[in-house]
Amino acid sequence: MKLLDPLIRVFVLTQSLGVTWLREELIALEVGIPLTDACLGEFVRDADAAACGGARRALRYVEEMRRQVAIRARFIQRWTGSDDSIASQDDQSLQGLVRIARKHALPRRWKLSDPVVTEHRRTCPSYWNWTSELDAEALPQS
Repeated sequence: MKLLDPLIRVFVLTQSLGVTWLREELIALEVGIPLTDACLGEFVRDADAAACGGARRALRYVEEMRRQVAIRARFIQRWTGSDDSIASQDDQSLQGLVRIARKHALPRRWKLSDPVVTEHRRTCPSYWNWTSELDAEALPQS
């Protein structure tokens, strides 16, 4: 981080610029799912932690934060737009994002399976039981 980056970081976090940037990214990616402020805030805090502890020391904090926010926006787009397995990947950052998405119950699209015809075998013919539900007292006595 550069010399002024800690001050810039405090300004970005206190003014909620990260949440604003994340909303702009989501609008640009055409994500139509409404997200709560708590959910967006947690994604931004995760992006802040990645921007501060990232290996890219050559970038300024604002540039790294914008990059991390864009990564989170693409994750949200992928999470809410498909049914693909994301949790199976080994990347720890994706595991953290999946944890946040599940914590805030972000909806996922899911595919319907193709209908398959299966044969049902009866143990006895169905006409044997057609009178099983009749009330014997209601029948006329002859």
